[in-house]
Amino acid sequence: MDDEIKMMLNTILDEMGRMEDRINKRFDAVDERFDKIETRLETMQHEINACKLEKRTA
Repeated sequence: MDDEIKMMLNTILDEMGRMEDRINKRFDAVDERFDKIETRLETMQHEINACKLEKRTA
């Protein structure tokens, strides 16, 4: 019985490790998306500021 419990526990721990890896990969993908969005927003803000400046000087 003791060996069976150890085997079940190891199986559960292995599955938890695999789940953690999948979750971490997903978080990394979401972080990459947010970084791209942030970069795009910064670019858009610069363009908006340039348009405002151009309108003021015209």
